[in-house]
Amino acid sequence: MKNLSPHALIGMSIVLAVAIFSLAILLSANGRHFFNNQKSDISVTGSASKNFTSDLVVWHGEFLKEAYALMKEDKEKIREFLTSKGIAESDFTFLSIEIDKKYKTKNHFNSEGDLVDRENVFDGYELTQQVSVKSADVNLIFKVSNEVTELIEKDVYIKSFSPKYYYTKLGELKIEMIHLAAEDGLLRGRTAVEGGDGGLGDLLETSIGVFQILGENSNESFSWGGTLNTDHKNKTAYVNVKQRYEIK
Repeated sequence: MKNLSPHALIGMSIVLAVAIFSLAILLSANGRHFFNNQKSDISVTGSASKNFTSDLVVWHGEFLKEAYALMKEDKEKIREFLTSKGIAESDFTFLSIEIDKKYKTKNHFNSEGDLVDRENVFDGYELTQQVSVKSADVNLIFKVSNEVTELIEKDVYIKSFSPKYYYTKLGELKIEMIHLAAEDGLLRGRTAVEGGDGGLGDLLETSIGVFQILGENSNESFSWGGTLNTDHKNKTAYVNVKQRYEIK
């Protein structure tokens, strides 16, 4: 390359300086445009909880006998017991009978009294049947499920399972809970932004968490997929709503 004259070097320096200055102005303008178009936002989580009482109860009892005729007698005794307690016949059902074979162990000994063999020998059948009660009278069914041992005095051997409690208006309750949680999230976002001398803008995004329905004052834990307690008559419902708002 030929040696450039001083005048040429000066010219090139001026052109380069102008180019760098122009590029800096362009980058500055684009940067201001980029940052001016980036809207600030805030993410909040609103929550709500509500206590409620179950309005439907399901209870099961199981009884057994070794003969069908005896089981029919027990069935009638149970029917009389339930109706005498104030439960309508339309509220209870006798499920199908299950039949199981029973076996007993027979030991075989040699002449010296040593056990040499053991076999299972058929010892008859065992019949099992369940009675299912479904009622809106939650307190009555709870009371009867604890009094069912009175049937033992009538030679009816019945096993009482714990009642299961449900709520028939759960759909309406969930809608109410979502509304309350969303209001709580809005209040949290507005309080945080206005406390910093800002303004809360439009709702950009929202999502509803799973419902957690636990026994009231119980020590149950939330689960990832949601919880539905059926062991307690009195329950507490929880839900979270996540929201993202624009900051003005």
